[in-house]
Amino acid sequence: MKKISLYIAFVALLLPLATVAQFTFTNGNNSLELSGYLIGFYQYRPKFTGDPNAGTYKKNTFDLDDARFNIKGFVKGGLKFEVEINFADIIAFIQTPTDQTAVPLTEAHINYVNPYVNIEAGYFKLPFSPSSMIDKVPSPFLARSTVATGTYFSRRDAGAMIYKDFWHQRINVYAGICSGDGELILAGVTDPNGKPEYFGRVEISSAYYRKEELDKRNLAVPLARIGADVRYNDKTQFTGAGTGSTAYALDNVMNIDGKKVTYGVDAAFMWHGFSAQFEMDWSNNYAAPGTPLAEQLLQYNTKYYRDGGYLVQANYYSKKLRSAISARYDEMNPSDLAGDYNSSGKFLGIQQRTMTFAYNFFALPTNLTIKIHYALRLKEPDTNMKWKEDELRAGFQYTF
Repeated sequence: MKKISLYIAFVALLLPLATVAQFTFTNGNNSLELSGYLIGFYQYRPKFTGDPNAGTYKKNTFDLDDARFNIKGFVKGGLKFEVEINFADIIAFIQTPTDQTAVPLTEAHINYVNPYVNIEAGYFKLPFSPSSMIDKVPSPFLARSTVATGTYFSRRDAGAMIYKDFWHQRINVYAGICSGDGELILAGVTDPNGKPEYFGRVEISSAYYRKEELDKRNLAVPLARIGADVRYNDKTQFTGAGTGSTAYALDNVMNIDGKKVTYGVDAAFMWHGFSAQFEMDWSNNYAAPGTPLAEQLLQYNTKYYRDGGYLVQANYYSKKLRSAISARYDEMNPSDLAGDYNSSGKFLGIQQRTMTFAYNFFALPTNLTIKIHYALRLKEPDTNMKWKEDELRAGFQYTF
């Protein structure tokens, strides 16, 4: 009861500040911007038949998912910096520092912007997977799709990259190098071989495309974007929640003892309040010779296994109703060898499928949004059972 009372009091405290937006300080040559956002919700997760976690954790509870504070600096001459921290993840990180999804530091990097090629260095979000790159604020959902949660590929890392736009920002190109250990680099987790990860992305759009999923501008001219990205690393140890000892224990594995090639394609569209997104991301995982995983893969007459998935999303925004509705289907396969083996090479395995619906009400023009999110887990074809519990979330999003 005390937790609920604090939660309500916290929301009530924010309401008088609803007209406050981003703070900017400048002396003419240099400027500093302070901003952030809060996301909190109540979640209801009903138990289901065959639930392996029944009784081991709380199903229904209040949660402060994000309490982010962002600082951006702009220095005359093209130098920029950004630091962002999520205070809601601090305790979770202290308790479990090897959980890559609960690292409080989300941005800490500098940028040098010039007419030739831009440079970014530090700890930053990698230019891979638009559903991972987008912030939570411009998304209508209160949770990311399974493929983009950061458990199958890292969403952030320490490194450096160059990027450049062409044709009035219609074409954007990114290329860089990072540790390959992802968010775990902040917990001191490093691979003994010291080899980095390489990444790149190219996207083309009909006009400048913002990182947002709703057409809140009600565009009179259709806006479309297509993109492709790739990543490569060569590691000597497994990272992630999965054990990775065999092809049957590869759920939530980020890196393996061997080479990993991850690639993706995506497309997006906006027009007159309607918008849609499509994304597909896959990884080919080549086990190092002589390892237990390599021996397991030889039984399938292959040198690698695949993991990945895709999502399809549709949205509509009504300025008159100050509301948005969204529907998203996503499917994730942790390993194509984890299910019944198919000699024809058909991509089988565990199919983690979810149909998610969302409703947003924009209580104020830019600051306060009420969000409702329902995730319906679909049954696996082989077992005819849900792979996870359904989830209803209802909460608020406040930006400042």
